This record gives sequence, C-alpha cells and structure tokens, in this order.
Amino acid sequence: MEAKMIFNELRDVPARHDKDVVLDRRLTVLETRFDTTLTMLPNKADLSELKAELKADIHGQSAHLSKWMAATAITMLIGFGLGFGGMILTMMSRLHGA
Repeated sequence: MEAKMIFNELRDVPARHDKDVVLDRRLTVLETRFDTTLTMLPNKADLSELKAELKADIHGQSAHLSKWMAATAITMLIGFGLGFGGMILTMMSRLHGA
C-alpha cells in the first residue's frame, strides 16, 4: 500500500493542484537533476590528470612541429642553393662559351 502511495506522489501530474504540492514536486525534480549532474562532474584529481595529459600532448606535438619546420627549412635552403648554383654555373658556361 505504501509503495503505491510513493508511486502516486512521484507522478508528473500531482493528484491535487495545490500550489504547495506543485512547488514541492518541481523542487524534487530540480534536486534530483542537480544530484545527478553533480555526480558526473570531474573532481580535482580528474582535472589534474587531464592537465598532465594535455601538457604531454602539447609538448610532444611542439617537438614534432619543430622538427618538421627545421626539416622544411633545410630542404628549402638546399633546394635554393642547388637551384641558384646550377643557374650560376649555366650562366658562366654560356658566358665563357660565347
């Protein structure tokens, strides 16, 4: 009998439309939502672990990006050096041959 009374109290539409009953029902729903939401939020340990992971990822990506940029710069310098060197040799051989 008591289980049936609890079920009737927790229905979405209260049996009585009294303002106090409606207010109590809304307050109960809000408290339930807050209690459910608060258990899902991360705590300090979770946040510090995430912070450590992000720092490690950022440092790893930074090192990878620095290596990539250095390799690109070296490749460009070699390419420009060979290109200009070849152009100068071609111009000099043309000048001396004419």
